[in-house]
Order: sequence, then C-alpha cells, then structure tokens
Amino acid sequence: MKEKIAAVGLAHPFEVGYDNAENLLNTTAQTLRSLGVDCFNTGEVMHDLETVKKAADALKQTDADVLLICIATWSEDHHLLDLLSYVDKPVILRAFPAFDTGSLCCAHQIGAVFTDIGKKYEFVYGDPDDVNCAEKTKSIATAYALINCMGKVRVGTFGGRVQGMTEIAYDEFAIKKKLGARVIPLDLSELAARVDEISNETAEELLAEKSGALKPCNITSSHEGMLESIKFYKVMKDYVAEYGLEGLAVSCYTAYMGKVCLGYSLLAEEGVVGACEGDVTSAVTMKILYELSGKPVNNTDLLYLDDDKNTILFSHCGSSGFSIAGGEIELAPVRLAETGVCTKFLMKTGKVTAVNICGHGEQLRMAVMVGDAIPCGMEFPGNPMVVRFDKKVSDINEEIMANGIGHHWMIGYGDYAGQLKSFCRIQNIPYYKL
Repeated sequence: MKEKIAAVGLAHPFEVGYDNAENLLNTTAQTLRSLGVDCFNTGEVMHDLETVKKAADALKQTDADVLLICIATWSEDHHLLDLLSYVDKPVILRAFPAFDTGSLCCAHQIGAVFTDIGKKYEFVYGDPDDVNCAEKTKSIATAYALINCMGKVRVGTFGGRVQGMTEIAYDEFAIKKKLGARVIPLDLSELAARVDEISNETAEELLAEKSGALKPCNITSSHEGMLESIKFYKVMKDYVAEYGLEGLAVSCYTAYMGKVCLGYSLLAEEGVVGACEGDVTSAVTMKILYELSGKPVNNTDLLYLDDDKNTILFSHCGSSGFSIAGGEIELAPVRLAETGVCTKFLMKTGKVTAVNICGHGEQLRMAVMVGDAIPCGMEFPGNPMVVRFDKKVSDINEEIMANGIGHHWMIGYGDYAGQLKSFCRIQNIPYYKL
C-alpha cells in the first residue's frame, strides 16, 4: 500500500503572497516526494470558479487518497466548497507561517465552515520545506490510504470462532463499518473434504514445487504430516483465488491444530494473512499491519511479563512468514497435540508495533504498543518474540485489564502508532496507546 496525495493551491490575487502561491505549492509537493510520497501536483492555484474547475478536472484524473490544499494567502472560502462539489475527497488544510499573507487565519476560517457543514478535515502548519510537516502529512495520508485499502478487503472464515473464546466472537457489521473489510463465511467441513480429495501423489508434487522454500528448513514433522499440511495449503490457496480473499481465519483449536500452520506461513509470503483459532478480527488486524509494513505479521498471545528486564514475551504455535525469521526454521509438530506442521523459529529483532482489536458495535476498540524486539531463545515453541518497552510493563498490564483488551496480539515490524491513531480517529474507533 502506498499513500497518494493530490496537491492544489488556494490564494486571493489581492492579498500579499499571491505571487508566491505557486512556489509554495511546488515546494510543498516536492518535499513530500523527497520522503517517497506519491504526490500529484495539479499546478493550479484556485482563486475563482474557472481555476476551481481546472483544479477539479485535474483531480478527477487521479486516484488520490486525500487532497492537500496549500493555502498561500487569505482566500474566499467558497472556492473549496465549490471544489468539493466536483471532487469530494478527504482534505488536509496546509497553512504556512507569515504575518502578512493571512494563510493561517484562512485555514481557521475554512475549518469553521467545514465543521458547520460536517466535513471532516486535517490540518498541517509550517514552512513548505519543513520535513516534520511533510512527515505529518504523509502519516495522515497513510491513514486515509489504509481506509481505502481496507474497504476492498475480503476475509474468509472457516468454522467460526473456537469454543471457549467468546472474546473473539466477531461483529460483521462493526468490522465492515469501522475497519472496512467484508467477512466471507465458509464451510470448514467443505475445506476438509477438498483436502481429502487430493492424492498423496499430488501432494508430493506440491511439496516439490515448494522445495525452494522448504529445503533450508529443519523438518522434524512426519512426512505424512507434511503431505497433509501441503494439501491444506493448496486448498486454502484455491479458496483465496475463488473468493478473492486477502485473509483467512480457521477454527483450528483443537481438531485442526497443526494442519493449517504451514499453509499460513507459505500464504504469508504471498500477501495473504492467516489468523489462528477462527479470530476474524485478528485476521483483519493482521491485514492492517501487513499493508502498513509490507511484511508478514506475527500472530501471538501475550504470555509473560519480565519486570526486571521490562519485556513481554509474545508467541503462538508457529505460523508466521519465513521472511521474518531471525534464524533457522524448524517444521515441527504443533505443541500439545504433537501432530501436523508448525513453523518454529525465532523472530527478527527491530522496532515493532503490537496491535489488538476487539469488541463489538461501537465498543470495537484498538490497543497499540510500540517497542523493540530483542534477541531471545525458544522460550515458547512457535514464533516467540521478546519485546522491550519504554513504559513499565506492569503498567501496560494494568491498562490492558482496565480497558478490557483481548489476548491476541498481532505484531508488525515498524512503528505505526501515529498512522493507527489517525485511522482510529477518522473511523471513530476508541484508541488506546499502551
């Protein structure tokens, strides 16, 4: 996912600074491009109906996630109302420091008008070449790009949630309204039946096709387990193609433990996320983090706090993408059941964002933690990750309980707290930064 911005100027010919309006527009756009942002510059400075229509015609040719209005001087606010009648997209009002141009007071004026008509807007203030302003603009645009992206996502669920985890019961309406994704209910018994239809000979061919990815792994699972797991991978991939899915949630515990894990790991490298235990909301959360990071996401439980080291241990059975492994990958039977194939490995180190989304209706809520994944051992069989935080982990623990945050944490590489906070604000989702 890449954020897309379309920039247009606004100024009044009678005001000081009008002659510099185009330069402000160009410099602002160029600063964003220097950060890797896809910023389309219309080159238009709106000051009458004719220039508004020219700007609108240019904007209609783009698929921008958000409009950046570069306010060079005080201007008549109705020009923006006219623009939005032609191109109604999210808006960032961009004002520039100057005592004589009226840029800032024009932004305030427009903000009041937008508030009265119920039009949401964002605001950035600073010099056109200010990198911090460009970073803020990029972060806001990323949130809107994420909203657009998630509105097209389809997540398939096989078998619903597992028994005993009422917390992860999903709300299709809230997920669609707040997170954008559409849930596709699918039959777990049909998935299993399709698996049974695949011969061992075909499975052997499938394993051979995946030999490049699997050969470096230390395989301790049985060959029968490998054959069954690659069959599940094939059938899940068929469902992905058949239903246009970008995420899966299989009710694996306990009957299907270890059967879909290898398939999840392989699909993760193909851009398809997979959540454990039929947790549809976590699958959507994984997709959000995948779009932000461009990397596979680690599906975990929060397991243990170390107050002395100020760390938290996260892990699950083992179904993460190979590309985020920090060392040797073992294809091993799943813990407890001792069957099937899980992908056991230690995770890469680095900055990470852990996200939990739970709840229903207007109580759908997001909790976010940002920390540093540090070296660890196989402290829990699966994909363990030990994360060190600046905030006291005992305080984090108390906040989790105080706010009713669930037990499944999806972890992506990078710091996305700002983008997620903007996403939640725009979508009216309660947001907790732990």
